[in-house]
Amino acid sequence: MPVPAEVVRRIDTARSLLFVPADRPDRVGKALAAGADGVIVDLEDAVRAAHRPAARHTVAALAYQAADGGDALVLVRVNAFGSDDFPDDVRAAIEGRVAGIVVPKFDARDAADLDRSLSALESLNGATQELALVGLVETAAGMLSLSCTPDFPRRLRRLAFGAADFHADLGTAYTVKGAHAELALAMLVWASAAARIAAPLDTPHFAIDDNAGLSAAAGRSAALGYGGKLCIHPRQVALVHAAFRIDPEQRAWAANVLAQWDEQADGGAGALRVRGELVDEAMVRRARRIAAAP
Repeated sequence: MPVPAEVVRRIDTARSLLFVPADRPDRVGKALAAGADGVIVDLEDAVRAAHRPAARHTVAALAYQAADGGDALVLVRVNAFGSDDFPDDVRAAIEGRVAGIVVPKFDARDAADLDRSLSALESLNGATQELALVGLVETAAGMLSLSCTPDFPRRLRRLAFGAADFHADLGTAYTVKGAHAELALAMLVWASAAARIAAPLDTPHFAIDDNAGLSAAAGRSAALGYGGKLCIHPRQVALVHAAFRIDPEQRAWAANVLAQWDEQADGGAGALRVRGELVDEAMVRRARRIAAAP
């Protein structure tokens, strides 16, 4: 029961995933209508431990309704793998028939054990399909674990950066720029490329009213090779989409490259000249990514 192909496509191409607290059912409906590519119903940082049992009921009920509508991409941020909350959070996600889960404090060294645990929980709770997985990297150990270019399980679709927790783990003040942030941002891009998974998602911009700062941060992460950004307020979604939008000139370039590559495929040439530019397989891969982008 692999992750459905349509879920894979939507997660792989998402530019925005909007967080909403699981204990605020009134906000879940608003989040689903905010125009984000997906919604993350949060059972971790946004919900106090004492409120999580009730919040899980909300996840099961509201996420099920969203998924049943067939239009919304709904994920659940569960508590960390190995925590006491993890099995109950996953059960709620399964009952809600959501597309997948976001796992905080992700560590690549635990990926195989995490996959086996999820398979066991899916079997125990009667899951009808495999949960997709987004790994939220937000610790020094998790960041360093990516350097071994692990063989991720097939359900892991993307990595995401959690900058606030990452800086807290380092014992440094959170900054949008700086050596630690820049190295961490690069590491996620490298690890995603090495594992042949979709481009990662950047950390949320925590200053909700700072539109200029959000646009600048999203533009910078797009230039670094990110495919999208996590959001914490509906107002951020449109600005994030604008930063990750493929412009018409890029789309035209990609379409032309792919057309000529396919047209001359029978010739066996490993490189072509397209409008004065040398195009090889690496350039064709880039063109395919652009053509597939929303």
